[in-house]
Amino acid sequence: MPKFSALLSHRYTRIFLSSLLIIAVISVPPISNYIFGQVSSAGLSPAKLLINNSQAAATSVTYSIRATVSVSTAIKQLKVQFCTTASGTCTLPTSMVTTGAVFSGTNISNTGRSGTYTVNGTLQEDWSGSTAQSPLNITYDVTGITNPSSTNTTFFARITTYSDAGTTTIDSMTVAAATLTTTSIALSATVDPNFTFSLAQVQSGNVNSAVVNVTTGTAASIPFGVLNTTNASISATDITVTTNAGSGYQVTASQSATSTSGTLLSGSNDIDPFTGTNASPTTWSAPAGSANANSGFFGYTTEDTSLCNATTTRFTSSGGNKWAGLTTVGNEVVCSAVPVTSETTRVGWQIGVNSSQPSGNYTGTVILVATPTY
Repeated sequence: MPKFSALLSHRYTRIFLSSLLIIAVISVPPISNYIFGQVSSAGLSPAKLLINNSQAAATSVTYSIRATVSVSTAIKQLKVQFCTTASGTCTLPTSMVTTGAVFSGTNISNTGRSGTYTVNGTLQEDWSGSTAQSPLNITYDVTGITNPSSTNTTFFARITTYSDAGTTTIDSMTVAAATLTTTSIALSATVDPNFTFSLAQVQSGNVNSAVVNVTTGTAASIPFGVLNTTNASISATDITVTTNAGSGYQVTASQSATSTSGTLLSGSNDIDPFTGTNASPTTWSAPAGSANANSGFFGYTTEDTSLCNATTTRFTSSGGNKWAGLTTVGNEVVCSAVPVTSETTRVGWQIGVNSSQPSGNYTGTVILVATPTY
């Protein structure tokens, strides 16, 4: 190990708990949703029935009729019947449900509209006014319909307009639609886990309002130089993470497992971890102990305001600039519960000694571990 006055190194792990499988089911209305049907009676041509979901047995489907009336006669009733055939006896398509339909709009210009959806398979609208129809291209939309359950099957909508309460026909037309399978087209794709983790040494500025005064070093090592008993030495590292992990990631910091007696060692002498803890960091205080017994402190801080454990703002609240001592067990310094792109968080490192600290060249290791959670 190179002999620096302090040595910072890092490791990272990539833990892919599972591949991320995205299964998207989409509804592609088939060409059959727009079939134009013809009957011998007049008007409503061209006409079509649009459905926003062609999956068999799909619920909460929107049905939209688009048709052109032949005359401007006031429409006083519009009736739509859903049948398995284009003509003859009307049989309701299997498992189709229209009694839950909800009117959502029309441009039929008459007044006093009221809807009747109590007969399954029939949509009926009535108007009490006598306003001539304008424009001639009418629209009529309802939601909340359950599609027929038969797959890959055509069904028909028999559309009729009346100039009275269902006796005198103005126009009529039969149009066709179809249901596909229950999935229509099922798409699947796999997106590989993505995770990057990098460090950058901070050359100037602040960390949690503490001024960075150690401006040399790299992402892998920090030479704190000659320590003095007057001012603590402060360095900082920017941690940048990108991950598509659904539950985000966490970065922990610990000291070398061989350094149980202190964070930095010089022979039998040591610089101790600061007295604040990760769960309860405290404002920095100068060491006041005797040689090798709190005569020197090494601590860390983080600018992360949304940590995942304990109080999320514990390092930054109530004035900020809170510090904790390292242990041989990793404790969080950065955390996100959601995926991130190039999220950068600053973490600070501080060493302070008093006049009782034995002389020597002190070295130590800080271990950073980043873990995405899928």
